[in-house]
Amino acid sequence: MLVTRRQVLRWGAAGSALALLPGRGLLGCGGTVTLQHDFLTDEEKRTLTAVTGRIVPTDALPGAVEAGASEYISRLLTLVPTADAPTGNVFAGGPFSNRNPFPDPKTGTPSTTFPPDDFLNFIPLNRLQLMSWRVQLLGTAAVPGSDFNAAVLGPVIGWRDQYRSGLAQIEALSQQSYNAAFADLTADQQDAVLASLNQENADFVTLITGHTLEGMFCAPEYGGNRNRVGWNLIRYDGDSQPLGYSIFDETTMSYNERSDKPNSTQNPDEDFSGVDATTAQFLALLVKAANPAGPHFPK
Repeated sequence: MLVTRRQVLRWGAAGSALALLPGRGLLGCGGTVTLQHDFLTDEEKRTLTAVTGRIVPTDALPGAVEAGASEYISRLLTLVPTADAPTGNVFAGGPFSNRNPFPDPKTGTPSTTFPPDDFLNFIPLNRLQLMSWRVQLLGTAAVPGSDFNAAVLGPVIGWRDQYRSGLAQIEALSQQSYNAAFADLTADQQDAVLASLNQENADFVTLITGHTLEGMFCAPEYGGNRNRVGWNLIRYDGDSQPLGYSIFDETTMSYNERSDKPNSTQNPDEDFSGVDATTAQFLALLVKAANPAGPHFPK
């Protein structure tokens, strides 16, 4: 399913929903980092950027290209932690992000002092997390001792191999249909190529769609959501951990709710009128991506 701008604006809580996807990429919540990408070639990156631009297009509002979704995916494919260097920038630390200020102890209102961004301090992976991540990225064939379930579940094809072959397949379809690189096609031509790809390789379409959405709505420390583009689209201020939105007032020894982000009632700018059919279809995509073998919402 190719996502349209109109669908993005209807999702509302998409950022929170994406965080529920186990093992689909990087999880976390925050300041943008400078990245070096080594796995994909320049041409592959060009194709990737164009694909993400059709999954969440740019129109009157910014889309996946402006959010840096392709940079997020490039970084995702470059992270190969080892036993000697187990951090690998996979799981952000904490507890503080730098997006909610400390309270003013005299008034119980937000101060102008912010904590340091602890999310930039990444957490080392334990032995099982390290193996799991390497299998997800490289596949069981490249990780000794990881194929103990292969007889039952089959081998795992790593994301790197899936992207290398999937992006090559997109270019082949583009040349076959239009005799031009995918990034040089019109939007309608690109959509036609991706529709053909979905017929031939739906698994890769699902993978790249999920990663593009992660790149839209992830914490900026992971390389996507540049300038908080994704959060702004869904009117999400970003995480407030661990301070929360209620401000502690030392003069009364109680918490004061922020009028713009109350905890006891709905936020003033939120609409709880339910979801439409398009949003329900998107939620079904998330459930399928998280658990392809499990029960799904009706289409």
